[in-house]
Amino acid sequence: MRYNISRILGMMLAFPVAFIACAISIFSLNIDYIFDVLISIATFGIVYFPTQRLSSRKYLREIGLSRRDYRYVRHQLNDANDKIRRIFKAFINVRSIKDFKQVSEIYRISRAIYFAVKQQPSRFFIVEGFFYSHVENALNLIEAYTRLTKSPKKTKDVKQQLVQTRITLDEVKRTLIADLRRINDEDYRALDIEMEVNRMEQKRYNNKNGA
Repeated sequence: MRYNISRILGMMLAFPVAFIACAISIFSLNIDYIFDVLISIATFGIVYFPTQRLSSRKYLREIGLSRRDYRYVRHQLNDANDKIRRIFKAFINVRSIKDFKQVSEIYRISRAIYFAVKQQPSRFFIVEGFFYSHVENALNLIEAYTRLTKSPKKTKDVKQQLVQTRITLDEVKRTLIADLRRINDEDYRALDIEMEVNRMEQKRYNNKNGA
C-alpha cells in the first residue's frame, strides 16, 4: 500500500544520515563507542519519523482518514486476513462437491471484500459488520462443519447439526453478498454519473453539429 512507501522513504533518508553522524562522532569526537551508537540511533529517529509522517500525510488526506483511523483499519484488515486464510485451509477438507462449492464461494466473497477495503481503506466503515462479526461467523461455522463431516459415526443428532449448519452457511453467504454489494455501490454510482456525463457530452456534441 502507498502508506508503506512513506516508511521506505523515511528509512532511505534516515540510514545514510545516521551513518554519517556515526562516522563524524567516531572520527571527530573523543567519546566512548556507546555514545557514537546512541548518536547514530538518535539521528535516525530525528530524520525518520518526521519524514515518514510528512510523506504519509498526503495519502491519508486523499483517503479521508486520520492516522489513528488508518492504523485501526490496518489492524482489522490483518485480523480479517488471518480468518480468511483459515477459511481457505478449512474448505480444502470439505468432501462434498456441493459443500465445497458453497464454502469456496464464501471464501471468494470474503477475499473480494478484504481486497476492496485494502485498496480503499475508507470503505471499511461501509462494511464494519463484515470485520466485526460476519467473517468470524463464517469461519466458526465452516470449521464446525468440517469437524462434523469427519465424524466416523454420524448419529441422528450429528446429521441434524450438519443440515442446520448448511442452512446457516447459506444465510452467512447471503450476508456476505450484501456486504459486497454495499461496498460496490459507490463504484456503481460513480459509473452511472460518468455514463450520464458522457451522454450529456454526446448530446451537446450532436446538437452542435446539427445546428
